[in-house]
Amino acid sequence: MSFTVEVKRKKRVDLSKVQTSLRGPKKVKVGFPAGEADSDNIQKAVWNEFGTRGGASGGGWGGPVPERPFMRNAMRENTGKYRNGMRASAAKILTGKTSVTVVLSKLGIMAQGDVQQSITSLSSPPNSSTTIELKGSSNPLIDSGEMRGAVTWKVWNG
Repeated sequence: MSFTVEVKRKKRVDLSKVQTSLRGPKKVKVGFPAGEADSDNIQKAVWNEFGTRGGASGGGWGGPVPERPFMRNAMRENTGKYRNGMRASAAKILTGKTSVTVVLSKLGIMAQGDVQQSITSLSSPPNSSTTIELKGSSNPLIDSGEMRGAVTWKVWNG
């Protein structure tokens, strides 16, 4: 016994549109891209993401800063969402209904919000009682909100 399957194309795909839609940027950077954020916010983000030893040679605000991986947490918790978004957009890119730049821009906006949410919701390890007293807040990653507001994204050709 054998079966024959015939595939009929409902609509021809214009390969020139496909080639055009695949040109351009290949990545989106989210967080504090070089040249897009001031060095104070980049330094605060690095100290908080990876922690410090403290003191004059170790960065931080005098004492050690514990590791609070807000960026890694945001990416790890949302990778499936980003993958599904790209998968859902693939057909639109290939048929010329959208471009890679547009899809990466939407992904950047989404990931920026996820990183900002991670900054807002991270609560462990908690601030020391001295830090809470100095800044008047128990939220470990928010003092003035400047670092959270500096999170951005950039479509990148590299």
